[in-house]
Formats: sequence, structure tokens, C-alpha cells
Amino acid sequence: MLNNPHRHSLVAGLKDLIDCDDQGTQEQISVLKAIALGIFKIPPETYNNLQSVSQHQLAETVEEPFLRRRYIQLAIMLELCRHPKSQQQLSKLESAAELLGLRGDALTVCRNMIDSSALEATTDYIRRYEQYFLALQEQHGPETFNHEGSRQYDDLFFQTLDTFSSMSPGSLGREFFNFYERNGMRLPSRASINPGYYVCHDMNHVIAGYEPTGIGEICLGAFKLSMNDSDANWMASMTNFLIHEAGVFKPGHSAQYEPVGADGDPFDGLKGQRGVMTLKGAPEMLADALERGSQCPIDFSTMDHIEMATIPLKEIREKYNVVPPIIGLADSSIRW
Repeated sequence: MLNNPHRHSLVAGLKDLIDCDDQGTQEQISVLKAIALGIFKIPPETYNNLQSVSQHQLAETVEEPFLRRRYIQLAIMLELCRHPKSQQQLSKLESAAELLGLRGDALTVCRNMIDSSALEATTDYIRRYEQYFLALQEQHGPETFNHEGSRQYDDLFFQTLDTFSSMSPGSLGREFFNFYERNGMRLPSRASINPGYYVCHDMNHVIAGYEPTGIGEICLGAFKLSMNDSDANWMASMTNFLIHEAGVFKPGHSAQYEPVGADGDPFDGLKGQRGVMTLKGAPEMLADALERGSQCPIDFSTMDHIEMATIPLKEIREKYNVVPPIIGLADSSIRW
């Protein structure tokens, strides 16, 4: 992405896409600028003077499938940063996707946020997301599945989690235990909702160095997406945006996710006004997460982390080239 000759066109297209007769909201402008400077390495003066290009012009210029897909992903992130939601913004996004020849669940989700209640949007999203759960679960132990197709874990799996507190300081297992302890969470157990999903998810938190804050969750999703642009990682990244930026649903107690909203209407941003990307340092952290993930030569996100638990976290980060995050912007969302 750094030296791609189309980087100016991609950013110019995004400038046009967020412009709904207002040049974009202040939040969208901040996020786009952070992406332009942080990922595409466009100098500030060049960015400020960069004129937008229409989605038709962009489609004629950018032909590589990877760049088209990444463009729409960034466009959807920016669309979710608009509060309140805009039919005009959605129409521009859908037009861009059609011109680029792209479809997918993420675009349907954005449409549902305009047309549906929080309950309807949440129900539809979970139905779409569930098909990726298996790919996002901890890959440890015998491959046995229940009648719903979810992975089952034996007693040894949960017994091993309980040994993490006594592992050597600095090991991945000990750091995983410390992650749960300092954030006031209980280790996954048989009674937990989708325990294999959360073991895998939180192992990635520890390795990437992000705490379970709103910023940290969105950054982890972006990091994994940039490390491996799979459909599962894309939907996982969308999940973080829908929870912490759009506020459509939240983690539940009796179900993995439950809708948020007054009188059945979608909740729209923190306190109904803004999303996580308005918080200090969040746009820059997002761009940094996308950049960091791209530097990892191998996707470690769905490896057997339990098997790696005794290895020092420092060695794992060195092996997979997990470079340090930006320090000094949102440090409460970082553990390095």
C-alpha cells in the first residue's frame, strides 16, 4: 500500500465518497486524514491540496482486485463514522461498490442500519457472522463439533487455561492470564458463551498489544484484517466497528451479542452523538494498526495459541514481526 501508484487516487476517491454536501463530518475527515498520512504516507500539504475524484473516475483508474477490496473496506469504515446515518452517504457507498464490482455481507449490514431496527439489524448481522465463527475459534485439541457445527473443547483445554496463572512471567500464557486479571474478566470456561472464540480473540489482543477498550478493539480488528484480508477477519473487524463506533449491538450476557437502541431504533454512536473514532488519538491508532498488521509476514491470529503458551511473548512478537504501536496517543488502549 505504501508505494502503490494509485494511493493518491484511492484517497481522492474517499474524499469524494464521504462528501455529502459537507466535505464529510469532522470525524470522517479526521479518520481519512490519519489513513492518508499513516498508511499511504501522503505528506500533509499534498493531502490538503488533493482534489477529490468521482467514484467513476476511481473505478477507471484502480483495477487491482486487492486495492478495490481495500478501498471499499476503508469506505465502509468511514461510512460507519458518520453520525447520524445518511441515505446519501449509503447511496454513494453502494454506487462505488457496484462500479468496482464488489458485493458482500458488509454492504448489506450498512443498508440494514438505514432500513432496519436495532433488533432486526443485529439479528441479521449475527446470522451472517456466525458462518465465520469456526474460522475465528482457537485451533487447539481434537477437532470435534456439536450438532450446530461449533467446535467443542475437552476438559484438558479448560484445565490448561487454568495453569496460565502459574506459567513463567513474560510467557504468552501468563500474559493472557494477566490480561484477564487486570481487566476484571473471568477466564473462559465451559459456562462461557463461545469460549473458543474468545480465547483466540484475546490471545490476539495480547500478542498485538491492544487492551479491550473501544479503541483497542477496533485497532485489533484492523490489525488482523491487514495481516490477513480474509472474509472472517473482515467481518470480525466490522463487528468491532458496529459495537464501538456505530453502536448497533453490544456483547451480551445470555447471547454473544444483543441489540442496543431506544424503542427499537438503532443506537447511533456514543451517547447517540459520536463514535470511538472521535476520541483522542483514535484515528491515528486505527491507521497505525492497519500499518502494523501489514508488516506481519505470517497470520498468527488463528494459530494454536495454547500450544505457544509457554513461549515468551517477546519471542512470539519478534517471530511474527509484531512491531511496537504508536505510544503517546491512546496509551490506555495499549499494553506493550
